[in-house]
Amino acid sequence: RDSDLDAGIIAHEYGHGLSNRLTGGPGNVGCLQNAEQMGEGWSDWVTLFMHAAPGDTATTVRPVGAYASFDDSVTGTGIRRYPYTTDFAVNPFTYGDVADPINPQPHGIGSIWATMLWQMYWELVDVYGYDPDIYGGSGGNNLAFQLTVDGMKLQPCSPGFVDGRNAILAADLANYEGENTCDIWEAFAVRGLGAAASQGSSNNRSDGVEDFTLPAACVDLIFADGFGMGSAVRWSAEAP
Repeated sequence: RDSDLDAGIIAHEYGHGLSNRLTGGPGNVGCLQNAEQMGEGWSDWVTLFMHAAPGDTATTVRPVGAYASFDDSVTGTGIRRYPYTTDFAVNPFTYGDVADPINPQPHGIGSIWATMLWQMYWELVDVYGYDPDIYGGSGGNNLAFQLTVDGMKLQPCSPGFVDGRNAILAADLANYEGENTCDIWEAFAVRGLGAAASQGSSNNRSDGVEDFTLPAACVDLIFADGFGMGSAVRWSAEAP
């Protein structure tokens, strides 16, 4: 089918306009050519953001490019290996999958990044709720979009996954004094981009090391035992 009639693909291509122009500063439009670059991931994520609807949940299955690929099932995979959802039984991507050649460069690698951003999106929606006003709203969806775009502005040229994560954390620190730091960490850590994850060279997709741990400031050791990949726990020490 004609992809011009697939609104998700139009949104995807618009996402390239954002990531290509913002990454590395306004005078550098060639910053997303490296092996571990996440350009296709930001674009898929823009599609997910635009298509999210009231009533969706974190485990709602969202394919990209479903119409263009004749995949009319609402739970189909579209044009990616897995559809997008926080459900590990449906989309098991973690940072370690970047090195797997079954995930082609750049679209397969990008899909892993989009999965992480979608995890963060829902972490923030869980805290702040969903606002259908995507332009002037104050929901977690609006916050996730602002942090992601501002992260593009702060990350270096030729970024890898750790660079992208750190830029989003820096955006939260600059915009909100780090109010959402642990929520952001939880989202990335559960997908293997935790505190001890190592990117290696962003020009090499095979030298990264995944990690599922949170920074010490975001975890209480009393509750650490017994949680593994796929677990995200928030605990407050404040008295009721």
